Amino acid sequence: MVNEKGKTPLGVAIFDKIAKHYEFTAKFISLGVLPYWLHRLKRGIKGKPEGSVLDLACGTGILFPFLKEHFKTVVGLDYSLPMLKVAGKKNCPNCYRVRGDALRLPFREKSFDTVVVSLGLRHFPDIDRALEEIRRVLKEGGEVHILEVGIPENKLLRKLFLLFLQKVVLPLGKLRAKEEVYDHLFGSIVKFPHGRELLRKLEGLGFQNLTYERIMFGIAYVYRGTLKSPEQ
Repeated sequence: MVNEKGKTPLGVAIFDKIAKHYEFTAKFISLGVLPYWLHRLKRGIKGKPEGSVLDLACGTGILFPFLKEHFKTVVGLDYSLPMLKVAGKKNCPNCYRVRGDALRLPFREKSFDTVVVSLGLRHFPDIDRALEEIRRVLKEGGEVHILEVGIPENKLLRKLFLLFLQKVVLPLGKLRAKEEVYDHLFGSIVKFPHGRELLRKLEGLGFQNLTYERIMFGIAYVYRGTLKSPEQ
């Protein structure tokens, strides 16, 4: 995920800096609602006792314990080595950690039954490329589950939420991750293909049974889909 100038992208650099305190920082910036968002993500993931799951942009491995209860093999991939080191402290035997690039996943085609991305997709330099890689490593009939910060579709709520981000949430983020967090976090939220736009991208890659769930009026969304089998 090194950029064209050979430097680590700003998003990764930010997570490198806050790795030891990431989970606290995420809860702090989200005003304590992060556990509820994760609950909404987890409740739609169908476990496969003999299956494999890729936790893409796994960060500190916050999902590892849950995924380990539902899948035989759990692989967490992240580009931030400090985040992976924190993930290694989780009580999760046989949860494998891999340092790698989401745009060039170091896995063979059709390696996983399920791919989960929790609050990581918007940080990737090329979202389309990342989605193509997710498709490549998923088995036919495999599922993708994506949790991401959103923007309410209602015009008034949208305006109020963006104002809230600018005046409250992102200034709080500066307290924990310094100045550079502002432009990156705000820009990544605004530019992300929210709602139906992301579903159209997934549909174009061959996913079906596509849905998205609004959380708290649309300040977060959970996206789900299934990769088509050849006979479908």
